Amino acid sequence: MRERRTAVEIVFDGATKQYPGRPTPAVDDLSFTIPAGEICCLVGPSGGGKTTAMKLVNRLVELTSGDVRIDGTSVRDLDQTELRRGIGYVIQQVGLFPHMTVAENVGTVPQLLGWRREEIRPRVDELLDLVELPAEDYRARYASQLSGGERQRVGLARALAADPPVMLMDEPFGALDPITRTRL
Repeated sequence: MRERRTAVEIVFDGATKQYPGRPTPAVDDLSFTIPAGEICCLVGPSGGGKTTAMKLVNRLVELTSGDVRIDGTSVRDLDQTELRRGIGYVIQQVGLFPHMTVAENVGTVPQLLGWRREEIRPRVDELLDLVELPAEDYRARYASQLSGGERQRVGLARALAADPPVMLMDEPFGALDPITRTRL
């Protein structure tokens, strides 16, 4: 099996995002450090810039000014594709590929990273079991055959599949019942 990738420090240094035509920035001069291996929660009102701040990390949204650094390197200096392959991203809307099975969805990033098929299958099965979707029952299903909560758990498994050093989670458990949410 592949070596585990280690967690990394994330630094927001005066990070600002001003959307055109908006009177105030979505994110304004945000500065803080998330030490490697730490969990950080952004809390605030709806529309307060939490999702935008996360999207600055993986460059789904580009900075207007300031910087975001991952392990000392500005995200602006990193290739977008490589950057995103090193970040697990879980969103409430999930975004599973409808033409792929659950196993193919979960194995997408490891495949893109060049993992061998014999490495991917056990990792997929391990993660499906972790999110309480038994692999033997779920690996061949499609997104349309899953409940909202099951789709969300597949999205979480997909984000964890390549053991990313950074995980961004935007309301990842919104479609889950309270008991499952607590267990995960």
